[in-house]
Amino acid sequence: MFGFKFIQKQKPPKPVSKKVQVNFNGLAVALNFKKGVKSFRLKVAKSGDISLSLPFYATQKSGFEFLAKHAGWLATTHAKILANLPKEDEFRLLGKIYRIKIDANLKDVNLTKFDGEIHAPNFKALEIYKKTVAKQIFTEFIDKFTPVINRKINRLTIRKMQTRWGSCNHKKGYINLSLNLIEKAPELVEYVVLHEMTHLIFPHHQKSFYEFLAGIMPDHKARELALNGK
Repeated sequence: MFGFKFIQKQKPPKPVSKKVQVNFNGLAVALNFKKGVKSFRLKVAKSGDISLSLPFYATQKSGFEFLAKHAGWLATTHAKILANLPKEDEFRLLGKIYRIKIDANLKDVNLTKFDGEIHAPNFKALEIYKKTVAKQIFTEFIDKFTPVINRKINRLTIRKMQTRWGSCNHKKGYINLSLNLIEKAPELVEYVVLHEMTHLIFPHHQKSFYEFLAGIMPDHKARELALNGK
């Protein structure tokens, strides 16, 4: 006796997001339609990339209307970020800009002997130098605030980040800092380090977090504005 087994064809899962690239006033904007998003959120990344998050069932027309409403802010913010992007022949370190000079005869990076210039055997050496300085400076600020924070840091990770300067996992005692943070002035680096270390005590941005932060660094708001170019 022969039998037949019928397999019911499963319906493909419904998409939860979609992305559309559009042009607005000469600027490339990524429209990110996402389920769970209830409001429009316009963002300009540190790289200059522009994205607009909007509800999944919103229309492109509503997206363009939102962009038009915030066209002035978008143009100003985008231009400011582009102006702060390092040029190919520039090296930024602790708030200063150095002209890059590549000399294959050099063994190491030399910053102290040249006014306004940084000499290196190759670009890889520059990247290694940048990471070395970042680890040194970040660690110095961590050591400075450890007595008042009184929390153990089990791991410090320094890596390139696209959208933030740092993050903290308070449960594991992990601090993550952006490599590009070392390009900023020392007082701004200090602010980010303290900000993330404070999250070891207060894993949120509620009133208690800012009160504690202000008790150590009264001008933290001014530093945050300067960090983000506002």
